[in-house]
Amino acid sequence: MRRLLLIFLLVYSSAFAFDKLSVGYGQDDDSANVYNIAIQKEFDYKLLEGTNNLNLEISAEYINGSNDDMVIISAQPMISYDITKDIYFEIGVGIAYFSEDQLDDKQFGMNFQFKQSIGFGYKFNDKLETTLKYNHYSNADMKKNKNDGLDIVRLQLVYNF
Repeated sequence: MRRLLLIFLLVYSSAFAFDKLSVGYGQDDDSANVYNIAIQKEFDYKLLEGTNNLNLEISAEYINGSNDDMVIISAQPMISYDITKDIYFEIGVGIAYFSEDQLDDKQFGMNFQFKQSIGFGYKFNDKLETTLKYNHYSNADMKKNKNDGLDIVRLQLVYNF
């Protein structure tokens, strides 16, 4: 719990250099509770014609498993695309660091992992939005017999500065 509080304070103190702050709750594929806090920096860069945006997301997650717990720190570029004025789709691939190389009966093989994310969001107004995200963590078979991976689904509340 102390680590989560420290991470929160670090994220909060640097949040004003970023454009968005989000908090979330979800579960992994074994029903462990997952708590998340993330910051995003939006870049004024369009990859394609249309309404897509490039963001950098830095997040911290605390997972409370049945026997173990773990902290994940990750960074990933995210591409978002506005489907309508209020609904958007986002996708990203990045890197993550696990505080432990196992969680309950799952073996990850190493602390370094890759992260893939996909999600949908809804904008309530200019300041508040929500996202439903799916994250997959894996070491890409760098450790052949220890790559159980981790799948998380979570709901986030996002505040735009």
